[in-house]
Order: sequence, then structure tokens, then C-alpha cells
Amino acid sequence: MAKNLNYQFDFEIGYLVKSPCLQCQQRQAFPQCADTCSLLDQIHAVLAEAVSCTQRV
Repeated sequence: MAKNLNYQFDFEIGYLVKSPCLQCQQRQAFPQCADTCSLLDQIHAVLAEAVSCTQRV
């Protein structure tokens, strides 16, 4: 079964104003905690489906 892809342009998604890691309770474990962080996984999933709106030369 094929996954139904729902791409969005990068301007529709927006951008991060500051790192979510700055106020994380696990900050003292950074960067080792990044591999197991569910919040970073969610952010990566959204960004991975983004289509860039900038022209590439």
C-alpha cells in the first residue's frame, strides 16, 4: 500500500523561532538525547515533507 503524501511548501510550514531544546528538561544530555527525542522527530517529519519554494540554479 502506497503512502498518501501530503507535501506542503516551506512558506506554508513556517520556521522555528528558537530551538525547542533551549527549554527542554533533558538539555543537559544534549546532543546525545537528539536521537531519542520525539519532539525533534516530529519536527523532522514535517520538514522532510516540505517542498522548497526557492529557485535552485
